[in-house]
Amino acid sequence: MNSVTGQCHCKKIQFEITFPTEFCSHCHCESCRTSHGSAFVTWGGVSKNQFRFLSGEEYLKKYHSRPEVRWGFCSQCGTSFLYDCDSAPDKVYFTVANIRGSLDRQPDSHVSFEEHVHWFPFKDELPRFRKKTDERIL
Repeated sequence: MNSVTGQCHCKKIQFEITFPTEFCSHCHCESCRTSHGSAFVTWGGVSKNQFRFLSGEEYLKKYHSRPEVRWGFCSQCGTSFLYDCDSAPDKVYFTVANIRGSLDRQPDSHVSFEEHVHWFPFKDELPRFRKKTDERIL
């Protein structure tokens, strides 16, 4: 399989991601946690030319948390599933939870782990990084 599809909760927006993905990691930053109402968000990333809408692009709305950062969500059901930013203009980041099928990789790290919630125990052996850097947290 060389691609996978995804969708928002109400299925108005459907999209396709062509493999290979560039990464898959769990993000613990406050922005991800509060925008999704969860302990962390698992993200994947691809080049913009590997992401395409199959239907419902007209329902996509973007929230600018900062002028250079945009969070994409469905205007009908509110599902937040997309992220793009000026610091990586040729990339699209997508929530793995909105994929229907299997990604071409498993999560390989925790990023922004210094911001993780203290009420959820993390017992996996994945490396933990400060912010979105290569600086490991022991």
